[in-house]
Amino acid sequence: MTVFVLIVEDEADFSDELVQVFAELDQPIQTRVVKSRDSAFAAIENEYFDLIVLDLKIPTIDGALDAEPAHGHSVFARARLGAAGTPIFVLTGSPSEDFIPAMLASAQQVDVWGEGRTVGTIDFLQKYKFEECPQKLGPIVTAIHRLSDVELSRGGVNLSIPEERLVRIFARKFGGTRCAVSRLGGGLSGAKVLRLKITDRNGTVVHDAVGKLGSPSEISDEASRFDKFVARLDPHATPRKLATLEFGAGALAGVFYGLAAGFEASAFEAAKKEDELAATAVRGIANATANWSKGVPESSRKIMDIRRRVLSDDSFRSVTETFEIAWVTQFEDTKVQTRWCCVHGDLHGSNALVSDTGAAVLIDYGDVGEGTASLDPITLELSTIFHPQGVERGTWPTLDQAAQWGDLDVYLLGCPFAAFVRECRAWADAVGAGQREIAATAYAYLIRQLKYEDTDKNLILALIKGVKNYYDKT
Repeated sequence: MTVFVLIVEDEADFSDELVQVFAELDQPIQTRVVKSRDSAFAAIENEYFDLIVLDLKIPTIDGALDAEPAHGHSVFARARLGAAGTPIFVLTGSPSEDFIPAMLASAQQVDVWGEGRTVGTIDFLQKYKFEECPQKLGPIVTAIHRLSDVELSRGGVNLSIPEERLVRIFARKFGGTRCAVSRLGGGLSGAKVLRLKITDRNGTVVHDAVGKLGSPSEISDEASRFDKFVARLDPHATPRKLATLEFGAGALAGVFYGLAAGFEASAFEAAKKEDELAATAVRGIANATANWSKGVPESSRKIMDIRRRVLSDDSFRSVTETFEIAWVTQFEDTKVQTRWCCVHGDLHGSNALVSDTGAAVLIDYGDVGEGTASLDPITLELSTIFHPQGVERGTWPTLDQAAQWGDLDVYLLGCPFAAFVRECRAWADAVGAGQREIAATAYAYLIRQLKYEDTDKNLILALIKGVKNYYDKT
């Protein structure tokens, strides 16, 4: 495994010595030397590094004569913002700069590379002690290189360097020697959701886990949503949180959850099974989320508030300017009875895993929050059509059938997973405040689909018509 190091140093003799120090560590290392603040900014923004070695006294641009410690401090701040998980090794000629205590205060003691040893995410070395560099840098390089001791079976999943780092760190943290990776899905943010089966040196499964990889802010938000909302569910309905990793992978962070044995199929896969098994899977998902809506009273809300849960006003205006739907403004201003409660918020078929017994667990908590109780069942139903990993549906539904969305006997003729859809609708009926809530929720989901480039706009508009017809009959 190659270790990637950024050296920020304007003195050629000194940078050459640093390159030589790394070369003598006898590990695969790729060093990149930059000589100024702006060059460091560009490198941090565009490249991946496992470690940054930073001289504080540098110029603003290559060749300039304005070298000042403040410019190095600016690089430090940029690295902490744009590559928060990258450890920084600061070289300084003097410890007397006013900002050095604040830099030290932001350091954390963390087991960065899953080796069972905590290290400082920020370290300092005065230049006159340069001879100590090998003993300080050597263990860092060794720890990063030893991540390659974990064998990855990628299963066709493409992993970037930081994604690979996080997966290996997680596996190593729990004593894994091999990790089989498969793709589960991802949220609207573009974060990647992976299934990771970790085995130890004896071939024993250490963890069957789900990892969500994304920006530090996304991962922090998901972790807090898990603690605030998901913990309300029964323990069997959610994986337990194993680790949140914020260091060792540059601008990437990850949160990892452990699965119980037996949850091998996604809800999309369950939808393709025989009718009773497909319906049982939906009932399992409904049971898993039951605590969120149990005992929640009804409240009156405008349809635009229901739509705002899934689509912002700016995106809504853009969509309605492109697709003229004459009744939408008046419709959005209408109030309906709702059961407003905690919901998953993005419960497409890849975000629920089911077992052969019908038990279910939810994954990917980046959109958990409040919404209509029918949002999750309606999302699960319609994701079979619109999610990129949805279910093969052949020529169903026709546009005429879509316009009859509220009449299941007509709508589901020829549907290859009719039992799954019926059970989703039964779940919506059971938890929602009424048919108008269900129709308004389906409208919101479908309006959002209009903003995506790869969706069938004619089918969406026909379904929106069907939803409106359903609403008007109530």
